[in-house]
Amino acid sequence: MARHYARMPRRPRVTVYIVMGALWVTGCWWLILDQFAAQRGPFGVMPHPLEPPLLLLHGISSIAAMYLLGWITARHVLRRWTSGMRRLSGSVLAAMLALLAISGFALFFVSEDAWQHAAAVVHEVLGVAVTVFAVQHWFFRGRRPPTRRLPTPQHRRFLK
Repeated sequence: MARHYARMPRRPRVTVYIVMGALWVTGCWWLILDQFAAQRGPFGVMPHPLEPPLLLLHGISSIAAMYLLGWITARHVLRRWTSGMRRLSGSVLAAMLALLAISGFALFFVSEDAWQHAAAVVHEVLGVAVTVFAVQHWFFRGRRPPTRRLPTPQHRRFLK
């Protein structure tokens, strides 16, 4: 029999929203500045002066996000999986977050230009797209799977 679980408790849920929101905002803000605010200088394209501090904040937020992803996997996912609710959206969201983490590490550690560019494109596209999946998973309940009811004494006579 499937059990219904309540929402994630308020304090951890707010922490997830703050950390993931900071991660997303710093990433999007950096992307906008990188794509639209770069200036030509005497030695080539000069990045916007806010890009390095934004990347630093994005990196710090990503460390907190990795901790939260581990906590959510250990507590939230494993406990809620048996209820059957939002499995697909949760799985897609977890896969996207894992790919974001891998591509983020690749941006930091890979030195070959072609791989660096591929990791950057994957990270930027997934970073923007993950919003849709996160909102869908966090705020839309969806349908519960059908539960099997035990027959009541009134119904047992019809089962014979």
